[in-house]
Amino acid sequence: MRVKNVNGISYDSNAYLIDAKRKTLVDAGMNAGRVLQSLTGGLDLIILTHYHFDHIGAVPEIVRSTGAKVAMHERDAALLHKDTSAAMFNAKRPEVEVDIVLKDGEPVDLGDIVLRVIHTPGHTPGSICLYDEVSKVLFTGDTVFEGGSFGRTDIGGDSAAMIRSLKSLAELDVSAFYPGHGGAVTRNAKDALLASYDNAKYMLE
Repeated sequence: MRVKNVNGISYDSNAYLIDAKRKTLVDAGMNAGRVLQSLTGGLDLIILTHYHFDHIGAVPEIVRSTGAKVAMHERDAALLHKDTSAAMFNAKRPEVEVDIVLKDGEPVDLGDIVLRVIHTPGHTPGSICLYDEVSKVLFTGDTVFEGGSFGRTDIGGDSAAMIRSLKSLAELDVSAFYPGHGGAVTRNAKDALLASYDNAKYMLE
């Protein structure tokens, strides 16, 4: 799988461009310009791992420029209009229209790659990860990060749900994972997921 991070500067979230038959962006960040400059073959789909502004702020402009469809888990899609995280960035909540409502376990067919939706509540009620069972690559949003870290649960999150979600991820066979912030983990990814789960149990229980 060819993956390119096209955003992720400062407080912006990472935005991963997947080079599949169906060109797909996992999260969008807040800076549409950087994303659009990286698009050479158009864009078909934007999959949002959760509703926080630093992951979705650029969506309206990207959609206007590309016509891409937007997908999000059903629980976060229902809460979009209530999210106040834009205020943390002195911005207004973007008007994001969700075209495809995702459910746990659902496959997302990108033509030559199939991503499985894994509902991982904890950071938000509808946070998701995306897993390719062929390459064993995982996109983790703000559920888990490098260095044994994990997503905060104090902005509409749930500590007990986060621990359960991290446990389920630690049970997967993962070769690499791409988080919503920070660097990708391409070595010893399984051990990194286990470390995040152990740290969450220690800190949140």
